[in-house]
Amino acid sequence: MSLMTADSKVPHPRVHPIGENGEFSFLPKALVDKCKPFIIRYHELNGYSCLPDILWHPETRNFIETNAALNQLFRKSTSSRGAKKANEGFVLVATVILATEILASGFAGWATRYPGARKKAQALLAEYVPSSRAWLIERYLYPQIDRSRSILGALAPPDPAPVDPITRVAAE
Repeated sequence: MSLMTADSKVPHPRVHPIGENGEFSFLPKALVDKCKPFIIRYHELNGYSCLPDILWHPETRNFIETNAALNQLFRKSTSSRGAKKANEGFVLVATVILATEILASGFAGWATRYPGARKKAQALLAEYVPSSRAWLIERYLYPQIDRSRSILGALAPPDPAPVDPITRVAAE
Protein backbone atom coordinates (compact mmCIF):
# COMPACT_ATOMS: atom_id res chain seq x y z
CA MET A 1 0.00 0.00 0.00
CA SER A 2 1.22 3.54 -0.61
CA LEU A 3 1.37 6.52 1.69
CA MET A 4 -2.23 7.66 1.85
CA THR A 5 -3.22 10.98 3.30
CA ALA A 6 -6.31 12.08 5.14
CA ASP A 7 -7.34 14.49 2.38
CA SER A 8 -7.40 11.87 -0.34
CA LYS A 9 -7.94 8.18 -0.72
CA VAL A 10 -5.58 7.84 -3.66
CA PRO A 11 -1.90 7.11 -3.16
CA HIS A 12 0.44 10.07 -2.93
CA PRO A 13 2.08 10.40 -6.36
CA ARG A 14 5.58 8.96 -6.82
CA VAL A 15 5.84 7.79 -3.23
CA HIS A 16 7.48 4.60 -2.06
CA PRO A 17 5.43 2.18 0.04
CA ILE A 18 4.94 3.20 3.68
CA GLY A 19 3.44 0.33 5.61
CA GLU A 20 0.86 -2.27 4.83
CA ASN A 21 -1.57 -0.97 7.42
CA GLY A 22 -1.43 2.69 6.35
CA GLU A 23 -0.12 3.89 9.71
CA PHE A 24 0.48 7.38 8.32
CA SER A 25 -2.88 7.74 6.61
CA PHE A 26 -3.83 10.34 9.23
CA LEU A 27 -1.35 12.85 7.78
CA PRO A 28 -3.15 15.54 5.76
CA LYS A 29 -2.06 15.53 2.13
CA ALA A 30 -1.67 19.31 2.17
CA LEU A 31 0.77 19.07 5.08
CA VAL A 32 2.84 16.36 3.42
CA ASP A 33 2.92 18.39 0.20
CA LYS A 34 4.09 21.49 2.10
CA CYS A 35 6.77 19.69 4.12
CA LYS A 36 8.60 18.05 1.24
CA PRO A 37 9.83 21.30 -0.42
CA PHE A 38 11.38 22.48 2.88
CA ILE A 39 13.44 19.32 3.08
CA ILE A 40 14.43 19.41 -0.58
CA ARG A 41 15.36 23.12 -0.43
CA TYR A 42 17.49 22.56 2.67
CA HIS A 43 19.40 19.72 1.04
CA GLU A 44 19.79 21.48 -2.30
CA LEU A 45 21.67 24.17 -0.36
CA ASN A 46 23.53 21.92 2.09
CA GLY A 47 23.87 18.68 0.16
CA TYR A 48 22.02 15.40 0.48
CA SER A 49 24.97 13.57 2.03
CA CYS A 50 24.00 14.75 5.53
CA LEU A 51 20.38 13.55 5.22
CA PRO A 52 20.98 9.96 6.46
CA ASP A 53 22.88 11.35 9.45
CA ILE A 54 20.06 13.79 10.25
CA LEU A 55 17.57 10.94 10.14
CA TRP A 56 19.77 8.68 12.24
CA HIS A 57 20.04 11.26 15.02
CA PRO A 58 18.96 9.79 18.39
CA GLU A 59 15.82 11.96 18.34
CA THR A 60 14.53 10.35 15.13
CA ARG A 61 16.35 7.01 15.05
CA ASN A 62 14.01 5.36 17.55
CA PHE A 63 10.99 6.51 15.54
CA ILE A 64 12.46 5.02 12.35
CA GLU A 65 13.67 1.79 13.99
CA THR A 66 10.38 0.99 15.67
CA ASN A 67 8.27 1.64 12.59
CA ALA A 68 8.71 -1.28 10.19
CA ALA A 69 7.78 0.68 7.06
CA LEU A 70 10.07 3.63 7.78
CA ASN A 71 12.88 1.29 8.83
CA GLN A 72 12.56 -0.73 5.63
CA LEU A 73 12.52 2.41 3.48
CA PHE A 74 15.51 3.85 5.34
CA ARG A 75 17.49 0.62 4.95
CA LYS A 76 16.54 0.33 1.28
CA SER A 77 17.64 3.93 0.70
CA THR A 78 20.99 3.42 2.43
CA SER A 79 21.79 0.43 0.23
CA SER A 80 20.50 1.94 -3.00
CA ARG A 81 23.10 2.27 -5.74
CA GLY A 82 21.49 5.31 -7.33
CA ALA A 83 21.81 8.60 -5.49
CA LYS A 84 18.52 9.92 -6.84
CA LYS A 85 16.55 6.88 -5.67
CA ALA A 86 18.29 6.91 -2.28
CA ASN A 87 17.61 10.62 -1.81
CA GLU A 88 13.93 10.19 -2.71
CA GLY A 89 13.60 7.53 -0.02
CA PHE A 90 15.39 9.63 2.60
CA VAL A 91 13.29 12.68 1.70
CA LEU A 92 10.11 10.63 2.09
CA VAL A 93 11.16 9.38 5.54
CA ALA A 94 12.07 12.93 6.60
CA THR A 95 8.79 14.27 5.18
CA VAL A 96 6.71 11.77 7.15
CA ILE A 97 8.56 12.54 10.39
CA LEU A 98 8.47 16.31 9.84
CA ALA A 99 4.74 16.24 9.06
CA THR A 100 4.14 14.14 12.19
CA GLU A 101 6.13 16.60 14.32
CA ILE A 102 4.27 19.60 12.88
CA LEU A 103 0.90 17.99 13.48
CA ALA A 104 1.76 16.87 17.02
CA SER A 105 3.16 20.25 18.05
CA GLY A 106 0.45 22.30 16.37
CA PHE A 107 3.01 24.29 14.42
CA ALA A 108 1.48 26.89 12.07
CA GLY A 109 -2.09 26.00 13.10
CA TRP A 110 -2.24 22.42 11.82
CA ALA A 111 -3.41 20.99 15.15
CA THR A 112 -6.49 23.19 15.31
CA ARG A 113 -7.38 22.29 11.74
CA TYR A 114 -6.90 18.52 12.23
CA PRO A 115 -7.44 17.72 15.94
CA GLY A 116 -8.04 13.99 15.40
CA ALA A 117 -4.87 13.64 13.37
CA ARG A 118 -2.99 15.61 16.03
CA LYS A 119 -3.93 13.03 18.66
CA LYS A 120 -2.58 10.22 16.48
CA ALA A 121 0.64 12.15 15.80
CA GLN A 122 1.09 12.92 19.49
CA ALA A 123 0.54 9.27 20.40
CA LEU A 124 3.15 8.14 17.87
CA LEU A 125 5.72 10.65 19.04
CA ALA A 126 5.01 10.00 22.73
CA GLU A 127 5.54 6.30 22.17
CA TYR A 128 8.68 6.48 20.04
CA VAL A 129 10.24 9.87 20.79
CA PRO A 130 9.91 10.26 24.57
CA SER A 131 11.88 13.54 24.75
CA SER A 132 9.14 15.10 22.55
CA ARG A 133 11.69 17.41 20.99
CA ALA A 134 10.79 18.41 17.44
CA TRP A 135 14.20 17.68 15.96
CA LEU A 136 13.28 18.02 12.28
CA ILE A 137 11.25 21.19 12.84
CA GLU A 138 14.35 22.73 14.40
CA ARG A 139 16.52 21.52 11.55
CA TYR A 140 14.37 22.35 8.52
CA LEU A 141 11.93 25.09 9.49
CA TYR A 142 13.51 27.40 12.07
CA PRO A 143 16.50 28.46 9.93
CA GLN A 144 14.17 29.33 7.04
CA ILE A 145 11.72 31.15 9.32
CA ASP A 146 14.59 33.23 10.73
CA ARG A 147 15.40 34.36 7.18
CA SER A 148 11.81 35.19 6.24
CA ARG A 149 8.62 35.19 8.27
CA SER A 150 6.61 34.68 5.07
CA ILE A 151 7.63 31.01 5.26
CA LEU A 152 4.99 30.56 7.97
CA GLY A 153 2.31 31.60 5.49
CA ALA A 154 3.55 29.02 3.00
CA LEU A 155 3.31 26.33 5.67
CA ALA A 156 -0.14 27.28 6.98
CA PRO A 157 -3.00 24.84 6.43
CA PRO A 158 -5.36 25.59 3.56
CA ASP A 159 -8.60 27.37 4.34
CA PRO A 160 -11.50 24.98 4.83
CA ALA A 161 -14.00 24.73 2.01
CA PRO A 162 -17.06 26.90 2.65
CA VAL A 163 -20.03 24.84 3.82
CA ASP A 164 -23.51 25.40 2.43
CA PRO A 165 -25.68 25.81 5.56
CA ILE A 166 -28.72 24.25 3.92
CA THR A 167 -27.19 21.03 2.59
CA ARG A 168 -24.22 20.99 5.04
CA VAL A 169 -21.76 19.99 2.34
CA ALA A 170 -18.82 21.87 0.95
CA ALA A 171 -19.88 24.44 -1.61
CA GLU A 172 -18.36 24.06 -5.06
